[in-house]
Amino acid sequence: MKPLSILAFALPTALAAPAAAQPAPTSSPAPDSPQAPRPIDGGERSWRVEAGYRGSYIPSYGYQPFSNNGYFPEFSLSGSRTILERGRFSFACGLAWDMGSSGSVVRQTDETSLSMQRFTVTLEGRAHLGASDHWGYAYLRAAPGAALEKAKVDDAASPGPLERSAWRFATDLSAGYAFPIWPWGAASSAEPRVWVQSEGGYGWVAGEDLALEPALASGSSVRTAGVDLGTLAMQGGFFRIAAAVTF
Repeated sequence: MKPLSILAFALPTALAAPAAAQPAPTSSPAPDSPQAPRPIDGGERSWRVEAGYRGSYIPSYGYQPFSNNGYFPEFSLSGSRTILERGRFSFACGLAWDMGSSGSVVRQTDETSLSMQRFTVTLEGRAHLGASDHWGYAYLRAAPGAALEKAKVDDAASPGPLERSAWRFATDLSAGYAFPIWPWGAASSAEPRVWVQSEGGYGWVAGEDLALEPALASGSSVRTAGVDLGTLAMQGGFFRIAAAVTF
């Protein structure tokens, strides 16, 4: 074969070779793998439910007939929602209910009792410590609301128990600290977290005049005088210890 003929045959084959070359096969993209759990940070929006014990020290003279030591115990329940975050700071608001009672004996025969239910709106600012809330957070809480007070004296000389109930304006101001106990460290954003917390502050309920009247049946013709125990002011320092769950 002549050299010119060989060249004419080989040239088209060489030019066609690159076009025929195929890129190396690549593996098909793997489906998106699930994201690793995201640590809970201090500003994550979450719900919080708390239940605990509250103890108050009431120096009011009007409280003395209902207590031998000036102490008022209460059960405390609240729920809140984080609504604002800025770095390591967050703000939450919610509702709280405190309920307690106390009683004593005066003049050796007359039994007294006082119960109170406190309904408040909680406004709480938090400062979170450490990544993922490892070390919990400190908080300041204000809680304006109203309290229903019910006072009762079983007077042996009265035809019926002496009673009085009234709604009064109430508010709390306190500071505390919440610490996570389970799980401790990083946790997924959907995983509940258990906390313990404690706080101290001052509770204030507007004073009321305890002029108690006998509770008689409607239309009763019995007439008897009541008793005036002075002004009751459920105001004083308090502490609260509680367990909480966030989710």
